[in-house]
Amino acid sequence: LDVFPHNLAAGSPLIVGDILYTVTGNGVDESHILLPSPAAPSFIALNKNTGELIWEDSSPGEYILHGTWSNPAYGVVNGEPQVVFPGGDGWLYSFEPKTGELIWKFDCNPKDSKWILGGSGTRNNIISTPVFYDNKIYMGVGQDPEHGEAPGHFWVIDASGKGDITKTGVVWHRGGEDFYRTMSTAAIANDLLFISDLSGYLYCLDPKTGAHHWTYDTEAAIWGSPMVADNKVYLGDEDGDVVVFEASNKMEIIHEMNMGSAVYSTPVAKDGVLYIASRTQLYAIKNLTE
Repeated sequence: LDVFPHNLAAGSPLIVGDILYTVTGNGVDESHILLPSPAAPSFIALNKNTGELIWEDSSPGEYILHGTWSNPAYGVVNGEPQVVFPGGDGWLYSFEPKTGELIWKFDCNPKDSKWILGGSGTRNNIISTPVFYDNKIYMGVGQDPEHGEAPGHFWVIDASGKGDITKTGVVWHRGGEDFYRTMSTAAIANDLLFISDLSGYLYCLDPKTGAHHWTYDTEAAIWGSPMVADNKVYLGDEDGDVVVFEASNKMEIIHEMNMGSAVYSTPVAKDGVLYIASRTQLYAIKNLTE
């Protein structure tokens, strides 16, 4: 498809029925200036059984900022299925899953809003994954962590709209000094929203209104995402610490442990076992007394 992946870092595939959706990783070259393949698709849908291309989309085109690294998400909003792709241009794009017809798009870095970022790098990329919840999309933006800390955005978007919903689709927003660049994906459970940012803060918010419940400072960079399992919230950081909270609107730390090296990934729970990948080791942790 004449795609030029930047850093060879692309998202994870999403399979719904017989269709596989994925980003292609299309981006700039080593100069970080030239975009070798602006017409190449950023988003594709394939037959999962044969690999046949079903549809493709190159909406970000020549406006790709750096690369295309996030993951698509699938949801049903008011009975209408849609697949949402985060673009390398900082826009979210929602498509009809079988045909690739655009349903809506949203600029996560709007130029004409009061939430504009100042200075250089005024447009953030999308590295985290969109989350569907209650007919809405929950989405944070950020940049390559090597670019450092700076103000970011966390958006809650009405996913029932049509066309360009940048001005009409905002349910609530957190940004500026209240939210910094993030690579993390939101976790929602018990009618609570947990989201972290690169600067090391974990926020517990009301998913409907954005009302603030509590903030925890890990005092280290966060690359991964909070994960909720068994009514607990797990989060790792660059210092190698993994902290465990009650999934509650009151901050209660259950336990904190250090894994010996940085934890850049997201903890995973399966069948009573907690899996944590540090920079040097993979751990499987289980309560052996059960």
